[in-house]
Amino acid sequence: MFFCGHDGTITIQEQDPADHDARLGSQLGDYVVVARVADGAMGRVYEGRHLETKQQVAVKVLHEDVARDQVAVERFKREYETAEELDHPNVVDVIDFGETGDGSWFMTMEYLSGTELTGLLEDEGAIAPHRMVRIFCQLAAALDHAHSWGFIHRDLKPDNVFLVAGEEGDVVKVLDFGSVKLQMETGPKLTAFGTTLGSPYYMSPEQAMGKLDVDQRTDVFAAAAIAWEMATGKVAFEGQNVAQILMRIVNEDPPPPSSMSPKYPAAFDDVVLGGLRKDKTQRPGSVGELADRVVKSFGLDGDHGKWAAASLEEVARALSVTTPPEPAPLAPAAPAPTAPAAAPTAPSAPTEDTRRATEPIGMHASEIHGGSKGPGVGLIVGIAVAALLVGGALAYFFLR
Repeated sequence: MFFCGHDGTITIQEQDPADHDARLGSQLGDYVVVARVADGAMGRVYEGRHLETKQQVAVKVLHEDVARDQVAVERFKREYETAEELDHPNVVDVIDFGETGDGSWFMTMEYLSGTELTGLLEDEGAIAPHRMVRIFCQLAAALDHAHSWGFIHRDLKPDNVFLVAGEEGDVVKVLDFGSVKLQMETGPKLTAFGTTLGSPYYMSPEQAMGKLDVDQRTDVFAAAAIAWEMATGKVAFEGQNVAQILMRIVNEDPPPPSSMSPKYPAAFDDVVLGGLRKDKTQRPGSVGELADRVVKSFGLDGDHGKWAAASLEEVARALSVTTPPEPAPLAPAAPAPTAPAAAPTAPSAPTEDTRRATEPIGMHASEIHGGSKGPGVGLIVGIAVAALLVGGALAYFFLR
């Protein structure tokens, strides 16, 4: 099975004859379009082949209506230019960029085989520590490299972490630098009104509150949220709507990962929760520093670069030596005296129907309002705070 290196969608080789695509068989730059892969909000992704070398590539073409939006085109160009400048083994490799004959724009990039981290989490839930360590160290290597060039990703999430199946284990490829921000940026803002926000689960508190002075520590927060999710199989900040998620990001701390996944040491809890501090000045200064602390929390020597380059087998072997065995279960306690029968209690509230982090966020009024019951004082205050947070987040994305 093949997946697009841009957004992780499964390749569709069969074409519906009734759904004719005029681009099939056409030439874009030095590439011929041979099959349609998938559609996205911004454009359509194709499989392409180089005219001479027959190299297989992924080709993304902006939709016609998107191509008429100058802001969207500039962001598309920035995505290409950023990935081209970074040139890192853990960043998706872009190849070419140009204008189509009908006024749209296209980008070619390496064609990857594997799955996005979101798919792995959906299939397996919590990820084994040795695999998590190796993935996270590669992610840190990519982000530290981007930060060294002055680029802040700002939209880091499992959807944008692609895992290529390699001989020695997963090879991480960070995707989608369309939301990237240059540190000390003073040029025009590249977000138009009406742009979809995407998932809020990995937004930092400063993003959730609409602050514009974000730096690499925003990516540190998102990376820590991803590490928490890899350890537990769940998102760190759950919620039934955007407002609830943002309120929890700003006001609440998730439980220690080891309380849900005993294979993870308590030292790992301290590291990840440190990366999720509300005050960015209290977080590690870089994702690499966070990854170094993750490595040490498992008792491993060296830094994240060492374990990013190690094979999955080597990491597993090292962890088998450093990780203490799980404690034996405690002897059962003596039964407590039987208490008098209590009056029946009301049924507990239903559990939250938590949405996956891959789902897009639509800014509809129904998403920030409660049920049909009359609002109490607490609910009124909650809605007021939620409105401020959602407004701040919208301001952040519309002004960034």
